[in-house]
Amino acid sequence: MATMHDDFRSKLEAALQAHEPHRMTLEDAHDAAVLIPVVAEPEPTLLFTVRTENVSSHKGQIAFPGGRIDPPDASIAAAALRENHEELGIEPGAVEVIGELDSFPTFVSGYVVTPVVGWLAREPEITPNPSEVAEVLHVPIGELVEDIRSEAGFTHAERTYPTEAWVWNDHVIWGVTARILRSFLGRLAQAGLTSAPGKTSSWTAWPIQDQPVRGQAS
Repeated sequence: MATMHDDFRSKLEAALQAHEPHRMTLEDAHDAAVLIPVVAEPEPTLLFTVRTENVSSHKGQIAFPGGRIDPPDASIAAAALRENHEELGIEPGAVEVIGELDSFPTFVSGYVVTPVVGWLAREPEITPNPSEVAEVLHVPIGELVEDIRSEAGFTHAERTYPTEAWVWNDHVIWGVTARILRSFLGRLAQAGLTSAPGKTSSWTAWPIQDQPVRGQAS
């Protein structure tokens, strides 16, 4: 018998498959992949990591598990699953890949990031890598609402943020992770599973069109 969670997964997968993801390669940028882990139970929930101060980039920021794509990786999805396993200890076999999103340049740290959406039917056993992960956040998708989204230039805990962000339980999800989250929530909205984020001017100042592009597929 199909469950409510099965319906959520199938609608999300259909929305992801209905769009061909845009891919780009920028000069002097490294290709990276992140996993968007969607845990079905007890309600659809996203897993985020709080990065330690020991990592090479995005220190202390909230992120999806992921990292640089290595030559041995068979695909973008394989890289995302590998990084998820290295950071959170989640076995790749526990994750069902149901789609990908557009690639996103990070602008500052020199990466082009491709998000891979993974479905986990039940709460996984998590063993965070202490050198990379300071904390794991379990954020119900239903709580990522407009009321907790702030536009660029807002101040939280005496720090001003240069991008839009979702402030969940005092945790600020901003930067490229916020861009990925906006895209993901947009796909959910197209599937009728949540409301779309409000319009933002946060990203219009970034000179994407001025980046030296070697090749881009639509």
